[in-house]
Amino acid sequence: MVHTFYDGTIVVAQHILGSLSHFLQQAEQRPNATDLLDAPLCEDMYPVTDQVRLATQFSENLVARLTCREPVITEGKPTTYAECYERIEKALKALEEADKDIVNQHPDKLKFTQMGPDHAAEISNATYAHTIALPNIYFHLTTAYGILRKEGFR
Repeated sequence: MVHTFYDGTIVVAQHILGSLSHFLQQAEQRPNATDLLDAPLCEDMYPVTDQVRLATQFSENLVARLTCREPVITEGKPTTYAECYERIEKALKALEEADKDIVNQHPDKLKFTQMGPDHAAEISNATYAHTIALPNIYFHLTTAYGILRKEGFR
């Protein structure tokens, strides 16, 4: 079996979001479940709900870029477990619908990408996926998990 660009991007994002959903399901069973959603790792950091928001938006941005469409921007942030699951399911649906052939045809396609408020660079889809999107999705999964652990989640 050949490992494809699709396998190293879309499938990876699906697994990360599946893990995020699993952590939330476990957290929801805790007596302090509602408080967990608003907990940050440190007081000046985003809480769990924002970790979900960012992980799902980076996933949407990834699939949109790799399938040559504009990303859907979801406004606001989830405030309940149901809204978190809804965001995750929406992102998973977009990833599931990604055409493997289209994704696999365009790893080297160049596109200008904002690299900050005043700078854009022309980078390939593969570079975007592996140095921007996937690291951010992993980061927000790990941060959500770290927050839950700090709050007593085992």
